Amino acid sequence: MTTPASTTTPTKLFYFFVAIFVISLLGFFPTYLVKFPRFEGLTYAHHFHGFIASTWLLLLICQAWLIRKKNYRLHRLTGKLSFVIMPLLILSLSMVAGASYSNNIKTTNRATALAAMANGIPEMFFLGLLFTLGMLYRRNSGYHLRFLTCTGLIMLGPGLGRFLIAFCHLPFQYAIPLLILSTTGVGIAWLVVDIRNCRSAFPMAVYVAIGVLAFLIQANKFSEPWQQFAGWWASHFYH
Repeated sequence: MTTPASTTTPTKLFYFFVAIFVISLLGFFPTYLVKFPRFEGLTYAHHFHGFIASTWLLLLICQAWLIRKKNYRLHRLTGKLSFVIMPLLILSLSMVAGASYSNNIKTTNRATALAAMANGIPEMFFLGLLFTLGMLYRRNSGYHLRFLTCTGLIMLGPGLGRFLIAFCHLPFQYAIPLLILSTTGVGIAWLVVDIRNCRSAFPMAVYVAIGVLAFLIQANKFSEPWQQFAGWWASHFYH
């Protein structure tokens, strides 16, 4: 029998994913959408990423809607698309990071270009980890829901960052830490609720750990470890 919580959660997630999609559209409006139809200064990598990222968010919205309507059969069938979309999303992140690196290495110094790769490259691994765990635990609805919801939180970051810069007029160096703290804060709040309700802390603890790691990477993007890793990545994939 369906419990009140099981009907309320998909409803909340549906509106949550819609909110992420709207924030992303608003955030990318000044830097991407407003440039239609010529999109000067942007490459096919940006278009490909924008399309795939939007597709992933729309899939999350669709999946939450199907659960809300208790159409589990179509939910499982539609979910198979994720095995195609997520790898393409990760690929698109690498392509955008490569395009940004190629541009930055021409206009700035190498250290700054490698530091800029802290936006994009880590998210590839974070999304891959969360998606893999979500699929491994797909028979555990609580774990599955949380891990895949966390992919939406990861996707919220870029749009929220641009929203804070464009509409709240925050400098870049303040907007990035704030968006990480905001998205990680959602995970911390959910973690606390799960613990209080005697649910497993594992899914949200993983996400909070990812948030902490993302913050540390941003704070140390000019450090020797990150510069060496980013330099290795650029030399192997962007040349």
